[in-house]
Amino acid sequence: MKIYGESERNTGLPTPRLTLDDGRTHPGAWVSFRDPAVVDTLAAEGFDWICIDGQHRGPETHEMQPLIEAAHLFSVPSIVRAPGHDMGIIGRILDSGAGGIIFPTVETAVSAASLIAACRFPSRGNRSYGPTRRSPRYPKPVPGNPQDDTLCILMIETAGGLANLDEILATGPDGIFVGPYDLSLSLGITLEELTGEGQDGILADIARRCTAAGVTPGIYTGEPELSERMAALGFRFMPTASDTGLLAVAARNAVSASRRPAASVMN
Repeated sequence: MKIYGESERNTGLPTPRLTLDDGRTHPGAWVSFRDPAVVDTLAAEGFDWICIDGQHRGPETHEMQPLIEAAHLFSVPSIVRAPGHDMGIIGRILDSGAGGIIFPTVETAVSAASLIAACRFPSRGNRSYGPTRRSPRYPKPVPGNPQDDTLCILMIETAGGLANLDEILATGPDGIFVGPYDLSLSLGITLEELTGEGQDGILADIARRCTAAGVTPGIYTGEPELSERMAALGFRFMPTASDTGLLAVAARNAVSASRRPAASVMN
């Protein structure tokens, strides 16, 4: 008897997966809007991955599946930033077809191990088998197959998480994702001090320690210039743009351009 994802009907589109350990730098787009058309537009432009922010201002858990599917229609991997560490919500995100989860505010190895286990089926974890995605279109994950694992990415964004980084790395996450805004607040320094320290600074040290442990380092950047500097420090995945940021820049440029002719006429 064939079970799980092994039936002849399991011939849907494979879930796109971001390959973190290929040595490349992967630019992504950060999504806070709840409309799948936003994801559709961004995914069509060639980003390596799309992150759906379920923590700040973003979609509710029940709204994520259409956003995930919009990315996957363009074969763009989707990653969801979970609102927290609630196991029920984690299960719902996984069952919606996310290619990865970013967990906020991870500060201990115990917490890290628990979150990794929630993303893995037994015997390597404790994820419950109950995929609710439309199976005629998408294949179900096969328990026990590492290739079907959802990426488990842990955020380091507090002084406590930074202090325990080596122990957190030892639990074996797929990636570490630095939240520079919260980390700078927690350390009592400015964002400019944190991101401007160069090869001898805190962020360079995080990237080196992650790489040495075989864990891919990522960081939130949100704009190209900072992304280039973080890539030079060794970070390998980062959102180089956000939906809200792109809209604001486009609106600002449009307003500026529309006012220039009027200014020249007046002069």
